[in-house]
Amino acid sequence: MRVQPTIALALLAALGATPSAAQQSEDPLIATAREWGGDGGVYTCQQWRAYVTRMYKLADPRKRGYIEAKDFEIIKKTSSVFHLATFDYFDMSGKGRFSQKEFIEFESPFFARFDSKRSCRVTADDIRQASAPAAATPMQSGRGGGSGGLGGGSGGLGGGFGWR
Repeated sequence: MRVQPTIALALLAALGATPSAAQQSEDPLIATAREWGGDGGVYTCQQWRAYVTRMYKLADPRKRGYIEAKDFEIIKKTSSVFHLATFDYFDMSGKGRFSQKEFIEFESPFFARFDSKRSCRVTADDIRQASAPAAATPMQSGRGGGSGGLGGGSGGLGGGFGWR
């Protein structure tokens, strides 16, 4: 999956430093996750699916089976999760609209970052572990060559705005 450049840059800026417990509350992925999940201290793909389904239905009240750009603005205004997203990001086919299935098939950046076990279940421990500082390797510290950039390797943002 691809990450929209403006979203990736905003998330990178916010995630650039390893967050402390106090800073985690300011992390946009964690802050917006509270909008859709966290029941009992656990974030699940089921909670995410229910939330995104509600957002889609809000934007398609006539049940046409697709969302156009003007409809997507409803989601952006209603949801802090999607406020940085653009319609074109989801309209991969360039048809000027996308279906609920197309909306659903984008991987969530929250799960891409915090669900290292790929279990569709994220706990506070998973968030702490993913936010813990990693020991610098020669490639990370600039010694030994290698390439930088967005989304490379396991440390990249990965995902988009859907779920698996």
